[in-house]
Amino acid sequence: MQTETKIKLLEKFFSGSISDPELKSLFVWLNSEQGNQEYEELADAIWTSGQFDAIEKVDSAKLYSKISARLQEKQLSSRKPLMISLRKAVAIFILGLVLPLTYFTLLNPQDSNQQVVYLKESLSNEKVRKMSLSDGTVVWLLSGSEITYPSDFTKSKYRKVNVRGEAFFKVAKDSLRPFILDLGEIGLKVVGTSFNVMNFEDEDHVSVVLKSGQVDLFKGDFRQNKQLVRIKPGELADYQKKESQFHIQKVEVVKYISWIDGTLVFRNDPLAEVLKKLGRWYNVEIEINDPSVVDFPFTATIKNENLDQIIDLLEFSTPFKYSKLKTDDGTKLMIMKNS
Repeated sequence: MQTETKIKLLEKFFSGSISDPELKSLFVWLNSEQGNQEYEELADAIWTSGQFDAIEKVDSAKLYSKISARLQEKQLSSRKPLMISLRKAVAIFILGLVLPLTYFTLLNPQDSNQQVVYLKESLSNEKVRKMSLSDGTVVWLLSGSEITYPSDFTKSKYRKVNVRGEAFFKVAKDSLRPFILDLGEIGLKVVGTSFNVMNFEDEDHVSVVLKSGQVDLFKGDFRQNKQLVRIKPGELADYQKKESQFHIQKVEVVKYISWIDGTLVFRNDPLAEVLKKLGRWYNVEIEINDPSVVDFPFTATIKNENLDQIIDLLEFSTPFKYSKLKTDDGTKLMIMKNS
């Protein structure tokens, strides 16, 4: 978008004369990866030049809030009931329990010194649970994820932990007892580091993103002579289950770990992947009725919005129709072609 176009859209927005398509263009620009920075630079130039003297200067966060509020007003005023007919669908099922569930199981009752605590969490009122292990390691666990860990790490030469779902680890340093994370087909070994792991059974891949320190990945169970794949800070290791291969690339780490602070960041991500993430975040079932949804690129930063606000955002920024339904198991979000 040209600078002159951006200035014209801002002028129309502040004067209240902006059209719906123009409002959408303004929203998409501000919500893009460089939108906030571009607006701040442009705003400094505009107000310094005196071009917007009659208008109070606002920062990008306040402008985003104003635009979001305007969009929500328009969505609420124009929303109509939608009749859903039966059709063939590609469904993505996001499973979650209604109530938080935490329980403990002794996996090795014959050896009281080697008791393993099994903690399973499926949270209804919390999206993220922060917890500390006995060695000082801190874990952020995403709703619906599971973690298994020893109650006492000092009884073994390794600190062995198992995760299903998504979690962020800040591992306490202990050179005498390496930290081993079991992810099913693969695992990883660290001493003291911080990283994010995504390991869902219904996904065809396992991913590890390293924020700091060093991670060594391996296939199968850990052994001292095991061949390792090492990643460095700022890298993502993606293990494709069908290929049994690791693929490593440089990434924007904050995009993968912002969820621990309650923020979801998407940057030109395929909409199907975005919807999976939102399904887990809001504990809803996702059903896609249009295959063109799968690869549609989506960019947004989401924080503190409820599900209805997210639906408004999706309807405004994508060419699809969304419908929220109540089911016996909870809530379903259906996505279809916007005819």
